[in-house]
Amino acid sequence: MKKYKQIFSTFHTVYRLITASSNVSNFLSGACRLYKNSFKLDRVVIICKNVNYSLYIKIRMENNCQYEKKGGISILTKREKEILNREKEISFPNRLFYPLVFSETLGVIYIKRGPPNGPFTELEKKWFFSLSEEISVGLKIFNLYREEKKMIISYVKSLTKLLDQYVPTSYLHTKNIFRFIRMLGKAMKLSEAEIKSLEYASLLHDAGKIQLPSAILKKQRPLTDEEFKIIRKHPREGVELIKDLDILKPVIPIILHHHERYDGSGYPSRLKKEQIPIGSRILSIIDAFDAMYFGRPYRKKIPLPEIEQEIKKESAKQFDPKIVDIFLKILRRKATPKELRFSK
Repeated sequence: MKKYKQIFSTFHTVYRLITASSNVSNFLSGACRLYKNSFKLDRVVIICKNVNYSLYIKIRMENNCQYEKKGGISILTKREKEILNREKEISFPNRLFYPLVFSETLGVIYIKRGPPNGPFTELEKKWFFSLSEEISVGLKIFNLYREEKKMIISYVKSLTKLLDQYVPTSYLHTKNIFRFIRMLGKAMKLSEAEIKSLEYASLLHDAGKIQLPSAILKKQRPLTDEEFKIIRKHPREGVELIKDLDILKPVIPIILHHHERYDGSGYPSRLKKEQIPIGSRILSIIDAFDAMYFGRPYRKKIPLPEIEQEIKKESAKQFDPKIVDIFLKILRRKATPKELRFSK
């Protein structure tokens, strides 16, 4: 009974690896450890083929050490190439091979053990083959996710280009936006996934303005109260455009709340302080800087020293004080004025 509990536990571990791993390398590393500990192995090798490119990832775990290689077919040994091309399971008393296949060949796994653990039992062989099938499913999920991500990036670029043609709402060059985001994100200890979501949000935060009257967006004079009420709809309109795209779910709160104010007087929900998503607080200050530095149809641009004073004045009012301190340090970098001159 204890053995069967262990077997069931390994299948659940694969599920956790699929849902928790940030990339395929982490997934494969976790799978190697799972195989090594479950079967008491001397060696485990997993080779993963990227079906869209001529690239491979090879992870080998041996003598409590892990080795990883990435590259073309040259990273594989002659024996590994032969195993990969056979596309069928191979069983020896002390060695097992299994092709990772899910509608196409995704890779291969090879395990080996010697004394004192002895040859693999029939139960262990069935366990290994079944577990490897689940690993194949996991690899397929990662490939599908990568394809979906490529499609979403294309969607984001197309929508951003359309928005820019309709009414330019951001004048900062994408590289500069991303540079600010990465500096602020790292200083605020955001994860890589959070930073990536913030990058997407920076490109799409004004997408909802496509739904608004062009005459208002291009108006040269200050907006009336009624016109401003219409403008305030754009965060929700932007969310409507992306709400059905699963990969952009983390972006939705950032876009929805990027016009909230730290003191609670913003819109659409009058959130305040830490109630406002951290991504929205970061995007808020970048968006405001963009508007001040490059100007808008209804607002003249402001020199950098005056912008710094304005941002200081709005600390703890419009902006998170911690983010203000970090952002001002970035503005004071010697390289910043030169980088901004190359913005569009």
